[in-house]
Amino acid sequence: MENYMDPTVAFWIAQGISVLTGILAIVMMQFKNMKTILLFQIIVNLTASLNYLLLGGDSGAIVSLLAIVQSVVMFIYNTKGKKPHYIVIAAFITCYVDVSLFNIIVSGDPKEILPAMAAVCFSLSLVQSKPSAFRVWGALNPSCWLIYDLFTSSYVMFCVHLGILISSLVAMVRVDGIFKKKNKN
Repeated sequence: MENYMDPTVAFWIAQGISVLTGILAIVMMQFKNMKTILLFQIIVNLTASLNYLLLGGDSGAIVSLLAIVQSVVMFIYNTKGKKPHYIVIAAFITCYVDVSLFNIIVSGDPKEILPAMAAVCFSLSLVQSKPSAFRVWGALNPSCWLIYDLFTSSYVMFCVHLGILISSLVAMVRVDGIFKKKNKN
């Protein structure tokens, strides 16, 4: 997508939006309730999409918009106490990969596959019924975004994704107790 805003202004607005995204995402990882996590996912992906759009990261913007749709779908399933059929998840994963492949073909830039890789982890995180399992996939997702952020000059989002990764790991210890010894009695 062509950016009609002054590049310097777009860069700094994107960095500001990234700060908001980071705060929301780091807070989101600490919740114990999947419904709350999914609601935060919608907002986080909206702000992330705006960030990438302003920086010319088309795949990142489109994948983040698709993630909003997927979060809404998952929220509806979660509210009804149901898990989505695997075909629904496969359809989202296919869309993510197709968008990224299309952008690779159009732009000739192989970095455009990174959002799809992150989105696959995101898709797998959303089908988890337990927040602890969500956080495991949630820790894998930012790894792909970290590299993409460097390529798109989204330096604050790099810090955001690093913060999400750290927040996920902290929540795994603090909330999920992954290192607590289990009583054998």
